[in-house]
Amino acid sequence: MSIIARFWQIPVAILACVAASLPWLVTSSPFAPLAIAVGLVALLVAIQWPLLVCIGFVAFSLFRLHEAYPILMPLQLPLGLAALTAIALACNALAGRIEAVWPVEIRLFLVFFTLATLGSVFALNPKLSFEFWNEVYVKIALMTLALTWLTRTEEDFNLVARVIAISGLLVAAVAIRNKLNGTDLVEGTRVTIGLQIKSALSDPNDLAFLLLTTLSFSMALLTGRTGWTNRIIGAACVPAVLVAIVYTQSRGAVLGVLAVFVVYGLRFVRSKAALVAIGIIGVAALYLAMGLSERMSRAAPGIGLDPSAAGRLDFWITALKAALLRPVTGVGLANFSWFNYLETGQDMTTHNTWLQVLAEVGIPGFVVFVLMIASAFRTSLHAHRTLRAANVRSPVQAVAYGLVAAIAGFCASGNFLSQGFTWSIYVLVALAAAVGRYVDEAVQAPAPYRASIDGGMVAQRG
Repeated sequence: MSIIARFWQIPVAILACVAASLPWLVTSSPFAPLAIAVGLVALLVAIQWPLLVCIGFVAFSLFRLHEAYPILMPLQLPLGLAALTAIALACNALAGRIEAVWPVEIRLFLVFFTLATLGSVFALNPKLSFEFWNEVYVKIALMTLALTWLTRTEEDFNLVARVIAISGLLVAAVAIRNKLNGTDLVEGTRVTIGLQIKSALSDPNDLAFLLLTTLSFSMALLTGRTGWTNRIIGAACVPAVLVAIVYTQSRGAVLGVLAVFVVYGLRFVRSKAALVAIGIIGVAALYLAMGLSERMSRAAPGIGLDPSAAGRLDFWITALKAALLRPVTGVGLANFSWFNYLETGQDMTTHNTWLQVLAEVGIPGFVVFVLMIASAFRTSLHAHRTLRAANVRSPVQAVAYGLVAAIAGFCASGNFLSQGFTWSIYVLVALAAAVGRYVDEAVQAPAPYRASIDGGMVAQRG
């Protein structure tokens, strides 16, 4: 060790002791220095491994783990992880360790974010829009960029897939427990989480939609041939998540589950007739397991629809009316419920992602939103095919196909659920952009490696 390095150890040690002692100036708790020490260690870990705290923040924000496990709520983990992520990003950016790239998905996202922000200025109720923008949407925007820029290596993609799968498993476990114990149920039979604290998971439709993302990545780990650890995680997550989705009795989730399994069926089932037969059997099984026949039987007289379905049709018509009245800017972020209340007297969402975006951001925003999702789907599928052609058993290939299935599930279930401004789709867009960047960098690698990635189709040059 050099003399200079030894010299700096002394003042650093003194400063650390002083910092650990400062809390005693305002509190007599013996745990105060321990909290400072843990915080300093966490800060160092965040600076060294920024993706770790970033995906941790995404997991808590997306899956609401602290609401599923209320014992974690006093720790304020989302707030702490958000602060650590911001500091880690700033430090690594100043050190030149983060390269800001702008794939087409991210450029489209920034255009959409700008349109949503400008639309909020002209919202019917600017206060509602600003609160949602400040408390939720701006955080989603920052984490979308961070996740795109920080996820670069095979180990990074493997970590992200595992965290998403395990986080979903933790949520599914609580949902199953609630169902078995008869707690946090709505409509008598539909499972939720955190009903008493009005958690984001207290709506069974939102809970089911959230678990769809986990289902896609769990299937990727189970079928991706990327090691026994991933297969074990996938094998544990897939059945638990499916059971939890069944317990939500969400009709929109049926379409999402079907879309996810059709995507994987197209990969592993060669016979299209067999795939169709399996799909029909699967839909019938889900229909019976969820008890959807009982919900459908409560039809509105003379309409042939149960009250829930009839209400959704009314909300869809109201959303179209909002888009016609304000086609350029929409009614504003988080303002459809307010508009719906003014029109129908009901404070309800659209129950349709596409109409939600159309109503709240307007026609230009809707077009950009659709292009963003289509680009993410195309990029993920292209990345999977490129890596598969090279016969590379990489976690990136599994994640890419998991993204294809997840986006397909989002598009299908989004016809009945309002998820245009929640975390799920933006996490998928960010990961799709990162996957596309990974493949582009592999193609631009030195000739021998590029040839292996392209399956020998790119000639080696001296």
